[in-house]
Amino acid sequence: MARAFLAVCLLVSSFRAQTSPAESALQSPPGARVIKLTPSPGQFTEPSIAVNPSNPRQLVGAFQNTAVAYSRDTGQTWNPAEGAAPPDYKVSGDVSVVYDNQGHAFLCYIAFDKLGTINYWAHNATRNGIFVRRSLDGGQTWEKDAVAVIAHASDPGIPFEDKPYIVADATHSKYAGNLYIGWTEFTLERTIMLFSRSTDIGKTWSKPIKISPHEGLPRDDNGAVEGFTGAVAGDGTLYVAWCDITGVVLAISKDGGRTFSRSRTILKTGPSYFDPTSVGRGNGFHRSQSIRVTASYSSPGPTTPTAISTFSLPLRKIAASTGRRRFA
Repeated sequence: MARAFLAVCLLVSSFRAQTSPAESALQSPPGARVIKLTPSPGQFTEPSIAVNPSNPRQLVGAFQNTAVAYSRDTGQTWNPAEGAAPPDYKVSGDVSVVYDNQGHAFLCYIAFDKLGTINYWAHNATRNGIFVRRSLDGGQTWEKDAVAVIAHASDPGIPFEDKPYIVADATHSKYAGNLYIGWTEFTLERTIMLFSRSTDIGKTWSKPIKISPHEGLPRDDNGAVEGFTGAVAGDGTLYVAWCDITGVVLAISKDGGRTFSRSRTILKTGPSYFDPTSVGRGNGFHRSQSIRVTASYSSPGPTTPTAISTFSLPLRKIAASTGRRRFA
């Protein structure tokens, strides 16, 4: 099993693969610094980081298995926060963090007891759900009780809720303070994109609504509807994107997440997952003889940190991955 350290990079770090002389001429940015958050190797993958818009000196970061670290000096030093992982589930992950307009920090994650059939997560799924935990002091301490956005008991035929991403309206719009979460729901027959919002600092969440007009395949290795992300404009307009069977799609809400425009394809691509030779998993798409991909690489060695990069290289030049992804 591959092991990795988790590191935070201030400014930008370079990723060096096998490149041509012209590509390798790029220099590291001035002042770049890597800070190791985990002294010992482990399953520290899929990190998320956020900056407090009310106090840019405050940062919070999260990673598997629902661990949190915080900084009060613009990321120069970090401290672990206690009590972020749920005590009532065996496994948790797929974390994302955000600050709202008042400087409260929010941690969103999935939790379950055991994964279903590999890549067919709804088959033999156990109890699972999506949860949010709050920190009212910017990330140092976290409330004991998490709020369920959606949760299922271990009943036959339950769906598996996966890959949530949390967004906050930190603007001065009339929807300031709203929190938004989008995620993929896997069933035995399909995948769909669901959405929920909170208007009371994360205390309660609306009943999930379906925002994907196209359904995806029910497997996680090809053709699923997934990859939700979002951003809020200065006037409070919420822009959300994900990948469905047609490509990368965009939907817009102008009423604080109550309703959305019908999604439209903004980038025609293949399915969201593909498997280049010797690469465990990549997110991206083929174009001519190249691929554009965001991937996480883990080294089995005891001292090599995880490297994360977005790059565009000919397929033959993609470095092999030795790591395995633990979560869907």
